[in-house]
Amino acid sequence: MKRFLLLLLLRNISWLALAVSAFASPQAWALYSCSVSTSSTGALYLGLLPAPQDSQGNARLTCTRASADPATLSYRLKADDGLQASSSQRRVRLGATANHLNYTLARSAGCQNASTWYAPATGSSNVFTGTLNFGAALSQVADIPYCLRILSGGANGATPTAGVYTDSIHIFGQFPDHDTGALTAAAPITYSVGVDNQCVFKSFPTTMAFIYTSFSAAPQVASQSFNLQCSSGLPWTAAVSPATATVLGLTYSVAVSPSSAIGIGLNQFIALSATMPANQAGTCSSGTCTATQTHTVTISY
Repeated sequence: MKRFLLLLLLRNISWLALAVSAFASPQAWALYSCSVSTSSTGALYLGLLPAPQDSQGNARLTCTRASADPATLSYRLKADDGLQASSSQRRVRLGATANHLNYTLARSAGCQNASTWYAPATGSSNVFTGTLNFGAALSQVADIPYCLRILSGGANGATPTAGVYTDSIHIFGQFPDHDTGALTAAAPITYSVGVDNQCVFKSFPTTMAFIYTSFSAAPQVASQSFNLQCSSGLPWTAAVSPATATVLGLTYSVAVSPSSAIGIGLNQFIALSATMPANQAGTCSSGTCTATQTHTVTISY
């Protein structure tokens, strides 16, 4: 009875060894070795421009093989959402603040109408795919251009808080091109977006007109307004030049209010008022005379 049990145990061990050997049989791509490298890039965000700002970069897949391996190797190249993404929307962030700007990443040298680049767990949707042809060589590379677009318009305000916004996206390869392919180590793309302090006229003052009668008993007043939008927290001042002028012998002054404030990232109302004092004779030699004078509003920040 003991001999029978020992023989049965040996048979079980032999079966287990065969099972392990069958499971660990070499795979066709086991001797390939691949790695990914990337170039980082940046952009200057100018919210006052109507078009988004684009910047380009390049990712490189480098693979080597043994001489006995097949001379072709398919692959996928994937890109994660980045460190600052929200609901799959890629974003750059200003330091540790809550200030973000949205951007996109495309699998193309140009961002216009290009396909987005992601890292699905399965399948090849929204990834870059290709095949390396080694020929007689033992190493081969594939260069993949990409385009980062910092969005404008409704996606990002015209006057975000100034500073340097950053994000890090990780690119990695999978070879061969299917769900069970080996994965490379991830290579980061560091994306930096510089935002300058800025002020933007959101509306402009137009003509102010006086209708003045010689020796008028009361001063004449004209007014106009416009909207200014400045970066949040940015101090600014407003001035009008010339502040006083004389036309047709009539002297008047122009003032701006407020003359200084702190930007809030939204429209701020600015008023212009012009006053022509009473009891001026003027120099009109006919029944009606007209004249114009140009004034310049300057915003300093």
